[in-house]
Amino acid sequence: MESLNNAFHFDTLVWHWPIAIYLFVLGISSGAMCLALAIKHFEQDKSALSKNPLVISSVILAASMVILGLLILIVDLTKPLDFWKVIVYQFSNPLSVMGRGVTLFILYQMAVFAWIMVIFKTEILSLLNKLTPRIANNRAVLSIFAQLERLDKYLDIVLVILSILLGVYTGFLLSALVSYPMLNQPILPLLFLASGISSGIAASILMAYTLFSANTKTFGFSLSHRIEKPVIIAEVILLMMLIIGMSFGVLAEQEAINLAVFGSFWAYVFWIGVIGIGIVLPLLLKTVCSDNTRQTKAFVVILPVFTLVGVMSLRMFILYAGQMVVA
Repeated sequence: MESLNNAFHFDTLVWHWPIAIYLFVLGISSGAMCLALAIKHFEQDKSALSKNPLVISSVILAASMVILGLLILIVDLTKPLDFWKVIVYQFSNPLSVMGRGVTLFILYQMAVFAWIMVIFKTEILSLLNKLTPRIANNRAVLSIFAQLERLDKYLDIVLVILSILLGVYTGFLLSALVSYPMLNQPILPLLFLASGISSGIAASILMAYTLFSANTKTFGFSLSHRIEKPVIIAEVILLMMLIIGMSFGVLAEQEAINLAVFGSFWAYVFWIGVIGIGIVLPLLLKTVCSDNTRQTKAFVVILPVFTLVGVMSLRMFILYAGQMVVA
């Protein structure tokens, strides 16, 4: 119990577990939006997108996870009611990491909601017509929908860029703690992008299967696995590069990575949570299980859970283990 308490409370700790959850949900948003865009690109019948369980799940996660992340930050503040002051201050300082983040969140959310208006235009107008027919038939409202449809292709490109930037930003945010060798690594943004895409795909599949009656024949299911394989490989390579690079770095980097991976409570989180549950176990199950087993709902649902546990473990590991050693 004492060692567990020490793992979560030590003198050099600045950022606590809410930041890990914040980074986790932003990664899910980024990855989910990337999946939705990929499905749209390969789907020939664009009218079917609004009925696709994976697309529905992806856009819900893309929009809601950023909002959830901001709510986590608000709750984590000692004065939550002053959060708007922080937003205004950071927005007025575009050169700061937080300022760039605030700008990115605003642009990203605007683009996500615009994309939703294009894909779900019929459903939105139908709902508005039931609730407030005057608004649904308003020329200005219809004009907005028409303009967005004309900008559809450009909106896709913008969202691809913003989604990638959001995934990368989660790694750049940690680099703001420049005095911590493990957090000040240039490879972290790419690692967080890869793991974020992985978690976004996993969360989308999990939601689609549990809430929207998806199955293995749902368009985008096989595509999600084709995307996931190279992403997991990239994640493993980036982890190896991080460990090897720091092992041959300056003394402070060597001390930080050795303590993180081999000499602390967080080493167990890394080997069991990140590597074991998040990477090895899903690959092992996919290898040893029969085709019939892999088609079952239980199998399809449990794999994303393992992935999400692994990605959350990675966020916790990087955040806490990364703050144990100061240069």
